[in-house]
Amino acid sequence: MRRKISYLRYFSILVLTIMIFIVGIYIGTSVEQQRVKALYDDLQDQSLAYQNLVTENNYMNYILSKINFNSSKKNCNLITGSYFTSIKNLDNSRIKLENYINSGNGNEKAYLRLKKYYSDLQVDYWITAKKIREKCPDSNINTILYFYKNKKKCPSCEDEGVHLNYVKQKLKDNVLIFSLDADNNQGVIRLLNQQFQNNYREMPVLVINGKEYGFKTNREIFNILKNQSKQIKDNGNY
Repeated sequence: MRRKISYLRYFSILVLTIMIFIVGIYIGTSVEQQRVKALYDDLQDQSLAYQNLVTENNYMNYILSKINFNSSKKNCNLITGSYFTSIKNLDNSRIKLENYINSGNGNEKAYLRLKKYYSDLQVDYWITAKKIREKCPDSNINTILYFYKNKKKCPSCEDEGVHLNYVKQKLKDNVLIFSLDADNNQGVIRLLNQQFQNNYREMPVLVINGKEYGFKTNREIFNILKNQSKQIKDNGNY
């Protein structure tokens, strides 16, 4: 009788274990499906944000094509205001994209694809800034193209990034910084690499308002910008 009870007890434990295992698999599968759906939604949002930025930039270029070199201040203020709003949207999208992969749950392959898209888009916005600067000289748009590589290939790139962040914090909208991964040697990035890196065999390379430089400290960058732009002045706080 005791042996029969023991068998029943073992059988009950086995059934309970199997049930717990099945429920665990079901819950795990459901959680994984929810995670995959959330990641897919994030990527969809990023793709939509990218398409919106492309449309904004195309529209700004259309407006620029209608503006003469002797543009009225009103037209210049309109296009410059729209440009800076779009730039902030671009930067916000970049931050979300980086947070997505830094979370550790992201799809790295999809991230790298979107990163290339955003790199090309940064170049588009850099070109648009050059057009605005040409047609609206008082727009006070200063640009820096920053070519970098990973720490192994470019030990000083990380330090350059710190100097650039400091410059951005101090000058805010008076300077626009576009960071481009020099290892992404495709399409327009490849063309820019060929154009601006011929004189500099080592990274990083800075292109400040169209002029090329090697590694620069924040003070050196500030002095270069001050000499190129009347709006940037040394107020003693830099």
